[in-house]
Amino acid sequence: MGLATNLVGPADPEVQLTINLGELPTPAPRERKTTRNPDLHSPLRYPGGKRQLVPFFVDLLKLNGRTPLPLFIEPFTGGAAVSLHLLAADLVDQVVLADLDPLVYAFWHQACYQTEQLVDDIAAADVTLEEWHRLRANPGRTLREKAYACLFLNRTSYSGILQGRAGPIGGQKQQSAYKIDCRFYKDEIIYRLRQIGQLASDNRIAAVRRTGVQTTVKWVEEQFNEVGRLYYFDPPFWEKGERLYRKAFGRREHEQLASLLTGLEAPWVLSYDYHDEIIDLYRESAQNEGHEASDLVPAGGPRLHKTDLLYCNRHKGRGATELIITNLPHLPQEHVSGA
Repeated sequence: MGLATNLVGPADPEVQLTINLGELPTPAPRERKTTRNPDLHSPLRYPGGKRQLVPFFVDLLKLNGRTPLPLFIEPFTGGAAVSLHLLAADLVDQVVLADLDPLVYAFWHQACYQTEQLVDDIAAADVTLEEWHRLRANPGRTLREKAYACLFLNRTSYSGILQGRAGPIGGQKQQSAYKIDCRFYKDEIIYRLRQIGQLASDNRIAAVRRTGVQTTVKWVEEQFNEVGRLYYFDPPFWEKGERLYRKAFGRREHEQLASLLTGLEAPWVLSYDYHDEIIDLYRESAQNEGHEASDLVPAGGPRLHKTDLLYCNRHKGRGATELIITNLPHLPQEHVSGA
């Protein structure tokens, strides 16, 4: 998913597919002018961030004849890693970003529409344990204050987690080799912020909304019903979501999302942490929509796939298996092999 806050495959539903994501491009050197970067990274560090899915989405859009795509929507924006890359690479014309978490929403609003205010705040930031405690206790009331708190806490907290259980990088005693400021690269963060601000100025970011998934989809379907579009849903994890996100999901919210997606005619992609309960949930939802229970989806409905993600390449073997669920008709074969 998206910073925590808000099936196309073989006929046999039991066959799983593994996506080989390949290697991501090496980031450009840090010192550079504010020119268009076709491989823009998010300023936010995100638990379960989907940066590794960028090559998959690039080829998915091309294979399904959807480039350039008029509109890409992330109802669980989080770090927006996929949206930013697709925008900067000119594979999509516009994006809609939505997140129910007030801090995450404030960050994206300010990054897009009050960029230089946020740049000034980051440039002046005192990256200390005292500032971390101040913002943890009171992230502020205005959009400007909340945006700064979101970015500061994200870059200085363990794994970028905003949820209150996460401590500061380096620990409370700062005795680790990695101190609280070790991920706070001011020049790089400011560069990325200005790239985002430029995209917004160019009307490439159609909207930033503080709405839940149901409201976001309803609004998009009303405002852009004649526009070619693709939704990317990256909801809070099924397992341990309450430990990662300020706006976690309970079972009821997961069920409501499944019902929403299996009834949504517009193209969509969903990523989830892998659990049998999710597979059962989407099979049941598909059946409720009139599909056969034995199908993981007839034409036009969702089908299940599996992908292996490595969340932190500094720790060997530290990865996770995730589900990819989509109603698009084609999956890029260069990323797929039988499991």
